[in-house]
Amino acid sequence: MLAPELVEAFRREISGATSVLIGTHLNPDGDALGCALGMAYFLGQEGIAHEVVCHHAPPFNLQFLPGVGKIRQTPSRKHDLGIIVDLDSLERLGSLAPNFAELPRLVVIDHHVPHEAPGDVRIVDTHAPATAVIIARLFEAMDVEMTPEMATCLLTGVVTDTGSFRFRNTTAEALSVAARLVEAGGNINRISEEVFQRKPLSSARLLGYLLERMTLEIDDRLCYGVLDFQDFLHTGAEDVDTEGFVNELLSIRTVEIAAIFREPKPGRVRVSLRSRGDHDVAAVAREIGGGGHKNAAGCSFEAEIEEALELVLPRLRACLASS
Repeated sequence: MLAPELVEAFRREISGATSVLIGTHLNPDGDALGCALGMAYFLGQEGIAHEVVCHHAPPFNLQFLPGVGKIRQTPSRKHDLGIIVDLDSLERLGSLAPNFAELPRLVVIDHHVPHEAPGDVRIVDTHAPATAVIIARLFEAMDVEMTPEMATCLLTGVVTDTGSFRFRNTTAEALSVAARLVEAGGNINRISEEVFQRKPLSSARLLGYLLERMTLEIDDRLCYGVLDFQDFLHTGAEDVDTEGFVNELLSIRTVEIAAIFREPKPGRVRVSLRSRGDHDVAAVAREIGGGGHKNAAGCSFEAEIEEALELVLPRLRACLASS
């Protein structure tokens, strides 16, 4: 349940707005886009002008989302309220950060441990399985009519952030919210097929490169792999094609911490981190400018692959040793 004062604060913000700008983080995932589009459908029901923006275009596996074609990379007009979802700092808005920073009022809805505390109204629960669960709570508290389109968007957030109900954040609430969204018309079969069962050939080839060259350390408890720019060129893959790769490494029985270092563009390295149990890879990521959740985090650098390895691997080894 959400605190009644937060629900009322949200009501006041939207009732006083003439136009709303909805945004989410760089390289958006299912929770980010599902929440942004679910919020857009709600505002449409309320007759409130709005638009959804994101620094990066939606990835191929989320092109099925209702309303996805309306997402823009830049705002088309002025707004007097911003709603940002599923991110813990304005810098993760990328090129759109200045657009939100200049708005008179800002609402933040999120489930990450915050780096910052932006927003005039903050609806944040770091224990929620997904930001979509928080928005589902909010809509239920406001007696919002949940359409099939809204339900599919929010259900995508729950399904993706719980790894199709496999991750440790698969709580009773995650399952009960998902059930209610399915009852409201959320298409869980379509979500599962599009997100987890439809990948381009380039993705399969790139995964082969990763598995062939992965490295295991510390009694096979730490596993990491590298995909450099040449690998992306040879396979024709893009960074979005690596979705879920790090979980393949973590699925090895002995592995407790997994990492992927990838260079989709020369000199730009992105790192995905996953862990089991009490190994806090988010703490590692925060040390070097990244963030995320205890068992799922990431960071990025303007650096060469070797520099990133030298920076991150000693911290992962220390994390494994201290937990």
